[in-house]
Amino acid sequence: MTRKRPENVLFIMLDTLQFNYLGCYGNKEVKTPNLDKFAEKGFLFENVYSEGLPTIPARRALMTGRFTLPYSGWRPLTTEDTSLTDMLWCREVQTALVYDTPPMRLPKYGYCRGFDYVRFCNGHELDHETFSHVPLKEGIKGEDYLSPQWLYKNEDGEYDDSSKSLIRETECYLRQRQNWTSDADNYASVVISEADNWLKEKRDPNRPFFLWLDSFDPHEPWDPPSVWENKPCPYNPDYEGNPLLLAPWTEIKGVMTEEECAHIRALYAEKVTLVDKWLGKLFDSLKAQNLWDDTMVIITSDHGQPMGSGEHGHGLMRKCRPWPYEELAHVPLLIHMPGLEGGKRIESFVQNVDVTATMLDALGLMSAHALEEKGHEGINTFDADDIQGISLLPVMRGETDTVRDFAIAGYYGMSWSIINHDYSYIHWLQKEIDTDSMNRVFYDGSGLGGNAGAQSAKLEMKEEMWTCVPGAEVSVPQSDELYDRKTDQFQLNNIIDEQPEKAKELLQELKLYIGELRTT
Repeated sequence: MTRKRPENVLFIMLDTLQFNYLGCYGNKEVKTPNLDKFAEKGFLFENVYSEGLPTIPARRALMTGRFTLPYSGWRPLTTEDTSLTDMLWCREVQTALVYDTPPMRLPKYGYCRGFDYVRFCNGHELDHETFSHVPLKEGIKGEDYLSPQWLYKNEDGEYDDSSKSLIRETECYLRQRQNWTSDADNYASVVISEADNWLKEKRDPNRPFFLWLDSFDPHEPWDPPSVWENKPCPYNPDYEGNPLLLAPWTEIKGVMTEEECAHIRALYAEKVTLVDKWLGKLFDSLKAQNLWDDTMVIITSDHGQPMGSGEHGHGLMRKCRPWPYEELAHVPLLIHMPGLEGGKRIESFVQNVDVTATMLDALGLMSAHALEEKGHEGINTFDADDIQGISLLPVMRGETDTVRDFAIAGYYGMSWSIINHDYSYIHWLQKEIDTDSMNRVFYDGSGLGGNAGAQSAKLEMKEEMWTCVPGAEVSVPQSDELYDRKTDQFQLNNIIDEQPEKAKELLQELKLYIGELRTT
């Protein structure tokens, strides 16, 4: 029997969404009713990992369906990259990108190329400088939205450079937030509403669509409604200190108290709940427009978030180290697939490149005959031959139990890891690191509007080093690490000295796999 394919695909990226902050992934405290209901009726994947971290490498993998970790770090799409929109060109499907994720919009980075419709919503990280000259209302100060313990003054009573930087970053956000009147003004609310507006007002209802909705929330700053309503945070109502919009780019030891870390986690949880609320409105709109039964909906994230110590993270509150631990590399993946009976939890390992293959497969564009040239007057069309992802549709249909037996994750030139059902192993590629040189190599000056990754492009196939944040002090552990996933999912007890043979086995498997990827 021929299965009915969905006519449309809605891909939803929620930046920095920790999988274990969702009820459907076992969280008993954070309220996410809409995503929980979505998962209950759809497909939930339990072991999904972003192989190349962080923001841009993860999106490059999703845009192309190809691994990034073995090849390069933070860099633009190039003319050698075949993107989803390249493959959808002239194949009837109308494409749209609605986003507020500024790293995708860096000069010459090209992550919006080929979309029929593009709508960028200003103001989030990197783009917050757009508002740097807007006057602050009287009485609003950045210091009032940070912990006084994080700010240091010299003997002349002047803040030091790191304190000035943190205050300035905070005040750039405050310049726009000072005019917010309700949660409808929040970033996630705006970008989701803009996507809904495209569905209602701008798309051609007679053509199938592919809509990429990219919300930078629940990424920091941690600015949920309670901050602007001057009310207690519902997840930490007894907290009495300043709102904590941002945290320092440092390890938390000796800098942040556990009380402060707990409050940031509470504000983050409130943002997750806000995102869930507005996604619920979008789902209701799809149903009201009679699109739900014809549209595949995919919800995922590029990475998680270090949120403190212990099970919350490895001593960080922002992504300022190239550490591919569980709290960062493990991401949620939920899928609504018309025509398939949902309500299933799938244990198989999945990489983000598999999401790309799944979307193309759902649209009937993974097979060679579907992508033959169709009268384009000699203009090249592109197919899915180079995709390294594996479609998830067979495992969703129950035709197989496994997509992959393990996953990889890491930071290009800095760290590799391999994760299977029993163990996770982290291999550190660099032991001695010069932060300034990494910023030059990895970011190539892009933080200052530089060369759009020209250096990074030249360094393909080499284990060059880079870091996540310009200006962050960089460090990595001095030896590889092995963890028992069955008893220590969040990687707190390194057992490499107890099981050296298992560590050696996993390292060989990891190196072999990376080597195979580099040849394809």
